[in-house]
Amino acid sequence: MKKYLPLLAIIVLLSGVAVWVVTHPSKKTINETEGNFAVKEPKEISKIVLTDTENKKVELTQAAGVWMVNGKYPAREELIKQLLDAVTRVTSLCPVPTAAHDNVIREMVGRHIQAQIFDADNNLLKSYWVGGPTVDAQNTYMLLEIDGKPASRPHMTYVPGTKGYLTFRYSTEEENWRTKVLFNYKVEEIKKLSVEYFEAPQNSFIVTQVAADSFALAPADAKFQINDSYQQNFIRQYLEFYSSIYIEGFENNYSGKDSLLQTTPYCKFTITENDNSVNKVSLYRMPLSKRSKLQFDAQGNDMPFDIDHYYASIHEGKDFALVQYYIFGKLLRNYKDFYFKPTK
Repeated sequence: MKKYLPLLAIIVLLSGVAVWVVTHPSKKTINETEGNFAVKEPKEISKIVLTDTENKKVELTQAAGVWMVNGKYPAREELIKQLLDAVTRVTSLCPVPTAAHDNVIREMVGRHIQAQIFDADNNLLKSYWVGGPTVDAQNTYMLLEIDGKPASRPHMTYVPGTKGYLTFRYSTEEENWRTKVLFNYKVEEIKKLSVEYFEAPQNSFIVTQVAADSFALAPADAKFQINDSYQQNFIRQYLEFYSSIYIEGFENNYSGKDSLLQTTPYCKFTITENDNSVNKVSLYRMPLSKRSKLQFDAQGNDMPFDIDHYYASIHEGKDFALVQYYIFGKLLRNYKDFYFKPTK
């Protein structure tokens, strides 16, 4: 029996070492665990919740390939793509150096965005804090949550193949995520379209779909009727412009909004779809401001308004937006343009 004692001692010692290794993972293992931010499989992701320290929150949900913002608005595809790129590929460069650890933690506690990623069954896949940029602005401080608690050390993270920090991809501003697409109609989806110019009613017109590729054109006021044959191809070309029209940005907090909405619009678009749903957009001339590129006319007089932009009342008056003439100009055709080839 004595001859087996050394062997038994070795077995007991190895067992003890094994238990210690399991219960006391190495620093390298801890670092790897606490630096594991990415959700490797994009198809698993069904919801992303972003919450900042000011209690602003954005919930992005996906169903049948369509992402929505807070369950109310379609999301901007390009921003969703950027966020998913970060969520699925974010990589730890290294843990924050010991010398900087306390300062980074202090800053992140005071200001961070919590990112929570869920699957279709509402299971939490990842949760972590997104802090600000590193000193060189090339990496981003992040702190993983493990079992609902912050990890012991934040990491400096990046997305391979890209430059710059990632914080802006995790925005908690609802309006940043909302799609800027205003019109995206196919020609055959437009049952009726009216364009009204309140300062020049002779330019207003109505287009009505008669058949799949046939349209009727009429002035908004019959007294301006042109007794000639209008061009069907001109009408179709015009309606095709409504396939990709977008706003420059939302201006719901514009201080002059209420006053401007009390004035007569410059132009109003009313689109009736085949299901009889109606989309109305009213354009208002934008008052001249410091942001206006052209301040004076050829005679040196102040311009009466900004010629490059309009304000717009959209979504049944629920939103106020800024639009560019560069985008909307092609829609501002006149009734007579369908009798003579319009200029581009």
